[in-house]
Amino acid sequence: MARKSSASTNKRAALKAKPKSATTKVGTKKTPSKSHLLQSAKITPDAPTWTPRPSGRGAKKKIKVEGWSAPFLSSPYNEPPHPMESAKMIVVEFEPDPDAAWEAVPDPLEWVPGTTGVACIGDNRQMPTSQIFQEGMVVLKVKLGDEIGSFTPYIWTSTDEAMLAAREVSGRPKMMCDHNELQIMGSSTSAVITRRGETLMRASATLEKPAEVKELPFGGAWFSVRKVQMPEEGRPALKQVIRQALTGSFKAQSIWRGRGYCEFPGQSISDVWKLAPKPTGRAWMIHVSWDLQFGKIVWENWVPAIVG
Repeated sequence: MARKSSASTNKRAALKAKPKSATTKVGTKKTPSKSHLLQSAKITPDAPTWTPRPSGRGAKKKIKVEGWSAPFLSSPYNEPPHPMESAKMIVVEFEPDPDAAWEAVPDPLEWVPGTTGVACIGDNRQMPTSQIFQEGMVVLKVKLGDEIGSFTPYIWTSTDEAMLAAREVSGRPKMMCDHNELQIMGSSTSAVITRRGETLMRASATLEKPAEVKELPFGGAWFSVRKVQMPEEGRPALKQVIRQALTGSFKAQSIWRGRGYCEFPGQSISDVWKLAPKPTGRAWMIHVSWDLQFGKIVWENWVPAIVG
């Protein structure tokens, strides 16, 4: 009974919580109350609360087989780990529009003002979800409390298996894109992310010198935000911040650095263009791998289904 009472209290508190004011200025020091942004309610149980029983006809009664994801008898992907065996990507550093970067990072995460972002486009192999797919993403530096990490407000992939696994399990905002591949000629490489023929991202790099992992403009924990909507009107949504660490599994086959360029052309499909990137001129070509294991839920609450 005590747990039920606590859950009801958290639910009411989440519904009454006021959204962030639209007049908040980027760059000013904000002091959100810990009860509003950082206090995490315990929502998901540690063990199942219901277990299926044998069913069926006559002597053939048995417990139904149920896979990791729907459709449950022919799941498109299974549970982690999902090892990224190969990621060959262009990485271009840019300065984002501060207001757009602030808007692109959902509560309770916060964009770290003044930090640069990166645009990454490449050809990947992540088994068992996809043997080959194109992926493009924007990475911004964020914080949760005092912890600094990386967050991807925009990410696309050219196969539905890789999209579903990232969205449903890890909370990454993956969308489908057309399948393109890296174009490599001489010391230059280029790539483009398109969706239904519209260009969302374009990046290129001219390579000059070998580089090391420590030079790459991202690192630390990787945060994602999963928001699970309820199918009944008026119900709050379950929102979770998931942290995944790649430390110890990130390996580089080849890293080269040079000068680069990126742009996010305007279109109606995505708000990524609002970031208005200003390339710093720094770029890398990386061929790396890592092991994507289960993440850790570091914050969860019932929240308003829509804010604004």
